[in-house]
Amino acid sequence: MTSPVRIAVIGAGYWGKKIIREILDVGRSTGRVQLHAVVDNSPTMLAQCEKEFGPSDYRVDYQGLLDDPELSGVHICTPNSTHFEVASSFLKHGKNVLVEKPLTLNSKEAYQLVKIAQENKKVLCVGHIHRFNNGVRELRQAINSGILGELYYVRFGWTGFLPPQGYREVITDLAPHPFDICNYLLDMWPNKITCRGKGYRTKENEEVAFITAEHPSGLAAQVEVSWLDREKRRDVTVVGSKGMAYLDCSEQKGLLHASNSTEISITPSNTIREEVTHFVDCISGNLNSKPFSNLSDGMLGARVVSILEAARESLRQERTVEVQMPLAEEIRAK
Repeated sequence: MTSPVRIAVIGAGYWGKKIIREILDVGRSTGRVQLHAVVDNSPTMLAQCEKEFGPSDYRVDYQGLLDDPELSGVHICTPNSTHFEVASSFLKHGKNVLVEKPLTLNSKEAYQLVKIAQENKKVLCVGHIHRFNNGVRELRQAINSGILGELYYVRFGWTGFLPPQGYREVITDLAPHPFDICNYLLDMWPNKITCRGKGYRTKENEEVAFITAEHPSGLAAQVEVSWLDREKRRDVTVVGSKGMAYLDCSEQKGLLHASNSTEISITPSNTIREEVTHFVDCISGNLNSKPFSNLSDGMLGARVVSILEAARESLRQERTVEVQMPLAEEIRAK
């Protein structure tokens, strides 16, 4: 039996604990992965993890893991502003990396991470978990079947109430998933972005934004993100010449309105579990020099960062801006 892939979780907050729980569960059920260490700069958080998950290698600093020969990869769940520093450090030391969204806070660093991963021949994944959402997969199949006809537009609602946030804004926090899902459904990226937003309780940070993403085909995607809406929504609506489809991404339930109205048949997936398993698959394939398909690779994450950057620029300049996305060949050449 091959040795399990050993993964450390960097950042043990709300989302980091979800990842730890899933790695432990996948490890118990398959034997393919093992929790190598947990890192968080808060001793209190580490104590909570030890109480919940039992004995492990708990650390307040990740530096000692960089040269650890037994460590295969890291799942980074730290604050957004630290993603580049932590991810680049591990990649340069020959470790495989999965970074929660967004990959970084600016496109220059995002594409730099892609290049560092390429140079070190290591896996770089980004936490776009809806790539593993069976509801999104079924919606993509419905679109590709032609049942909706010519697509007119796509609409996303990504909302939920949060107290005032002092150190982050809603576009970077909520918009990555809608834009990644949009690319997965349409197989294309937008070339123009128009964004309007405002902070009501925090003047320095936007709490609501309305983004229009224009695509080369003429199709438009409308994205609403909000921390002010009392209703939590994670939904997408696709409107075409022959009908429309609606999907609740959280519940993985959908409706198809074409010749008649029917439920979309969906067997809900555990998106976090599939993300963890996929990362393990990518690492195993890379170690064994076998071809593997990275469904959430760093380039996807970097291109989403380009869109977020364009949205922020559009908001600042109060005009439509073009999205700047270098080709993969241009990344390698730099």
